[in-house]
Amino acid sequence: MKKTLLLAISLVIGVAVMAQLKPVKISGALQNRAIAAPEAIDNSALFTQTGNPVVNTKAAMDAEIGNSLTYDMQSNAAMMSRLYRFEDGTVAGTWTGAWQSGASDRGSGYNYKAGSWGSAPSARIETVRSGWPNLNPWMGNGELVVSHNGTSSLVFNSRPVKGTGSWTQTLPLTCPAGITDLVWPRAITSGSNFQNIHIITIGRGNLNGQTAALLYYRSLDGGTTWDKMGEVLPGLGGTEYLAFGGDDYAWIEPHHDTIAFLCGGSWTDTFLMTSYDNGSTWTKKIILPNYYGLNPLNTVTPTFVCSDGTIAGAMDKNGVVHVAFGRMRASDDGTGHKYYPGTDGVVYWNSTMPAYDTTFYREIDTLIAHNLCIGYVVDDGSGTPILDPFPLYGVSLSSFPQVVIDDYNNIYFFWSSLVTANPSANNLNYRHIYGRAWYDGKPAWSEMKDLNDDVTYWFQEFVYPATATSVKNDKILMLIQTADQPGSTIKDATIPEHEVKLSYREVAGATFIGTGLEGNKAAAKSFIGANYPNPVKDFTTFNLKIENSASVSIEVSNIMGQKVMTLDKGMIAAGSYDFSIDCSQFTSGVYFYTVKINGESHTKKMIVE
Repeated sequence: MKKTLLLAISLVIGVAVMAQLKPVKISGALQNRAIAAPEAIDNSALFTQTGNPVVNTKAAMDAEIGNSLTYDMQSNAAMMSRLYRFEDGTVAGTWTGAWQSGASDRGSGYNYKAGSWGSAPSARIETVRSGWPNLNPWMGNGELVVSHNGTSSLVFNSRPVKGTGSWTQTLPLTCPAGITDLVWPRAITSGSNFQNIHIITIGRGNLNGQTAALLYYRSLDGGTTWDKMGEVLPGLGGTEYLAFGGDDYAWIEPHHDTIAFLCGGSWTDTFLMTSYDNGSTWTKKIILPNYYGLNPLNTVTPTFVCSDGTIAGAMDKNGVVHVAFGRMRASDDGTGHKYYPGTDGVVYWNSTMPAYDTTFYREIDTLIAHNLCIGYVVDDGSGTPILDPFPLYGVSLSSFPQVVIDDYNNIYFFWSSLVTANPSANNLNYRHIYGRAWYDGKPAWSEMKDLNDDVTYWFQEFVYPATATSVKNDKILMLIQTADQPGSTIKDATIPEHEVKLSYREVAGATFIGTGLEGNKAAAKSFIGANYPNPVKDFTTFNLKIENSASVSIEVSNIMGQKVMTLDKGMIAAGSYDFSIDCSQFTSGVYFYTVKINGESHTKKMIVE
């Protein structure tokens, strides 16, 4: 293989690293405060607390499509598919809602947009108390919502025409021997007619020593029959992991017969599972190893680095999977698993890279210096520290990432991060949604952007972003939980009960161009064509057209920004030319080739296998 250990510390996206916002200084006491690891939560207690009397404000560009009066946690960690843009431009969204005291009526809120959104619902679509809905297209023009109710089967609600008609509810799945219930599902559909249903879910009980096994289900006919029923995939059994955490996993949008999901928690490896044959066979690739995952509970374990369970990814047009996940530390002092909520950072990885070295991963400053930290709590310039205590979500200070790739191969990252300015009336920090982009062919990130920095967003909490995978007309669609009160009542007992809203927003891809980077639409007007083949093993070729004679040179740089090849073509006449690059001596990974025409640079990306 062409990969080397050096690549583990050369995972830099920036060839020309841009000036970045500074991370806030986190005190040692805050960083090193250990909290008992939260259990994945399914049920909620009766609420008797009063809400925080802060006036609700919202920007005009957002639409409130629904709410939840007594339940304020959309996920334990990684987000499921909650928002879908159909080919005809209509949009559907779902969330976990509750409208009665104690959340006895908890279930899937649903709304549909055909020109405009419908009225906010006041009841779930299921007939039973449920949660964690996954929304997907189904059987042509229909739609499917998969949720759980803590029994031996997941709850399916479907209808043949999206946006209209009655839901049909079924409970089609069964548990393997030793498993008593199925919870926290992640579901996707694929195929020409969305007839393939793929589900990963936790099976609780005892399956070959695992108290919480990660199970795979597959139907090839829309759920009428199931040819994969509660399977433990290779490398995910009891010899590798004692248990999986709730919501520590997320699907990637399918590409034909290629399907994949990500997983990463505090006590498991962080890894990518990929199938190139629609779920029949699977390969596993480690992103961040965990050397303590087989330590039983209450076994003294030193503090180590890990994922916080919030993870997301998307596959680009070259087949490369781009991943974002929350950074965390964990330990066990002999009295139970602990996590460190003062840990910060949303980390980047892609499938051309080897696994992270845990020593390299340990320091957030190292990740930032190598341009591998997508997001973190930003220093607002006033020296304002993070207020202590801050609301707990069971995750990092920056977490809940989403990854979207548009038709031009531009990659957009979003996440929720604590902000130090404008604390709440009860002196708590809010969270905002941040974003940044990596434009195809551009050797640097865009700057981080606070999507809630307008005054109309002050004194509001923004968490649990869920993005639609489809980008049309330069619009990225997002569903976000918002509230006047920071924190989650369900995840943090110190937070009072409060109503939350589900806010829909359309974010323009051009939002991130204002930092000096052009988007790929502008790059498409370049003189250079895309190289072929890409990925490449030996030689790759691209076309160059120039209108007038010019001096031409070609430079190839690796992902660290180091030049690995220079080709000086001298003065050439106007015309069309095919130039080849010999990549046979390059190690595997991402490279950038820059064509300079009379000193004007045009950069493209290529993948070397």
